[in-house]
Amino acid sequence: MTYWLREIDGVENADLLHRMNGLEPAVFPPLQSRHLGRGFWWIAEIGDGTVVGFAGMVPMTPFDGVGYLKRAFVVPDHRGRGLQRHFLRARIMKARNLGWSKLVSECGGDNAPSAKNFVREGFRVAEPEQPWGAPDSLYFEMRL
Repeated sequence: MTYWLREIDGVENADLLHRMNGLEPAVFPPLQSRHLGRGFWWIAEIGDGTVVGFAGMVPMTPFDGVGYLKRAFVVPDHRGRGLQRHFLRARIMKARNLGWSKLVSECGGDNAPSAKNFVREGFRVAEPEQPWGAPDSLYFEMRL
């Protein structure tokens, strides 16, 4: 199957992003308007235009030049086909184009596929001074 990644405007596509984010309510808290307006967002589509995944990246406040990989989700029927890695590459490229110096993110400790994807794309496991995720979260960073 062929997938297309497309960068989208978070504000103009707020309904789509809220709907996609809502597919995993136990994992993803609701997106806030400030995330949509200040961030960068991508969707993955298949040939008929059906959206099968999304990902976001926002500036990591208050740190200049640091981006936070805000969300990444692929519908279950399309997992295991490399979309997460494509989302990671798109966000790394965007961060470099913005002149950012670092990217950070986290995933649940039980999410081995996501953790492996971070490492495969060049992120390293990190221990933040002030952890922000769930108690079992794994943290990652990449210097750009």
